[in-house]
Amino acid sequence: MESFVFALAILGLVDSISFMIVMPSLAFYISSLGGSQDYYGFVLSIYSFTSFCGKPVLGRWSDARNFHEPFMASISLSVLGGLFYAVAPAFTNNRIALASVALGRILGGFGRANSALGFAYVARGCPPNKRTSVTSLLGGVQTIGMAIAPLFSGCLSRVDFSILGLHFDNLNSVGVFIAIINLASQVVIYLYLPDLPTAEENSSDDSEGEHESWLRMLRSILNNPHIGIPFLTIFTFNFNWQFIETALAPASFDIFDMSPFGVSCILGIMAVLVFIGMALVHALSLKGVSDLKLLLSGLFGNTIAYILLYMLWFRGVGYIAFSSPVLLGAWSFPFIGAPTRSLFSAAVDAIPELAGFEGTMQALLSMSSSIGGFTAPGMITYFCLRTPEEVSSSSDGREFTRAALFSPLLSLLVFIVTFMAGELEEKPDEPEDEFIPDDENTPLQTVSRRRSHGDQDSPTLKANAYGPRRKRRATTIMEAARSTSSFMTIPFSLIDLNGDIIHEDDIIKE
Repeated sequence: MESFVFALAILGLVDSISFMIVMPSLAFYISSLGGSQDYYGFVLSIYSFTSFCGKPVLGRWSDARNFHEPFMASISLSVLGGLFYAVAPAFTNNRIALASVALGRILGGFGRANSALGFAYVARGCPPNKRTSVTSLLGGVQTIGMAIAPLFSGCLSRVDFSILGLHFDNLNSVGVFIAIINLASQVVIYLYLPDLPTAEENSSDDSEGEHESWLRMLRSILNNPHIGIPFLTIFTFNFNWQFIETALAPASFDIFDMSPFGVSCILGIMAVLVFIGMALVHALSLKGVSDLKLLLSGLFGNTIAYILLYMLWFRGVGYIAFSSPVLLGAWSFPFIGAPTRSLFSAAVDAIPELAGFEGTMQALLSMSSSIGGFTAPGMITYFCLRTPEEVSSSSDGREFTRAALFSPLLSLLVFIVTFMAGELEEKPDEPEDEFIPDDENTPLQTVSRRRSHGDQDSPTLKANAYGPRRKRRATTIMEAARSTSSFMTIPFSLIDLNGDIIHEDDIIKE
């Protein structure tokens, strides 16, 4: 495993564990400090909203400066947020104590916004043909974090000690644990995440204001379907995920009188299926299955799953029928998330005007996911999910109103527009100078081995030789090589002495 994959995987693991150990105890923590159920809902919402607000800031920061700075700053906020969360009982005034909890979650939300930085780092530093597999791998690690978080919660349930007059129990010790594991992830990022050079700007950027830069990105989103559609796709992904998380507990209790442990078991099985799905996406991507095919299959499966969810969740249904749409939906999600990110990155790379804005574009895409995350629960509970009394008075005994069909229709809409948009077309480029031979095969190594502008011994190299157009031309060459190898008697591929496929920046003109 390359060092940057390891570092980002650790960060994703810590993020998912931090989130999942807070959720089971937050309501009890707020109640113990004198807070109401409404305040509990406010804390949940403010966490997601601050994460939403922080993503474009961190993304633009990574474009203008580098990746280490926003990573270090955001993780520091998560550490500080955990400490504020932990010391809340030290305040005798309940309002101040509750404000400390809210402040802790606000800082944690800003820290959690660095998930957009991870996608931006992969988009800029990873070869296009490996983006889907790497993204799937990182998503699988986050799923593992969700699955193992209850183990840490079980350990924290036995905490009972005092330090400097502050008592720590199973509720506020969560904040200390969050601070410790985030501090550990900060060390890993500092040691193992190679920093990338600042993104190259277009020559017009020197005279262009920040306002014009944002307008240029907005025009690309609205005018280019390969950039605009992923915003709808990633919104649908998170909205439908929240649909199951929001409705599962009340619906299963109404139908089966299921306990929280039973709900946890179903969610645990979901996490396992998501992990297996991500491993399959990783393998299929390495075998050359296109991102578009993976995405379309995921959207189709998601549509079927949510139709079955509406049809099969009714009183009297069996366990297997009740669980089948949940498990099918969980299986479909990995085929949507990683391919969407990879296709979006390729579309951004194909537009020279967006060079230098990769981090910001990835952050904007993550904001669309956040919108789905904090709008779904309210919409589902108000419009889609029936109360037990409404189920009893209905003629069909279903747990959902017909408004719940919004979810499968949304997936179907994304399927149709994605299919109509098709593959991203490669436009022919004007002839450019040749590449300097290079025996390295990772983008992070290639970046550090570029010739400087002052080198005069190689007239075939010109400044900024690794721009978006050259990357697209190199990718086209690689695809042609793969196609040629399929019908030649002697297999032909672009490999180095280690047997690895050479990155497109390292191709030697034959």
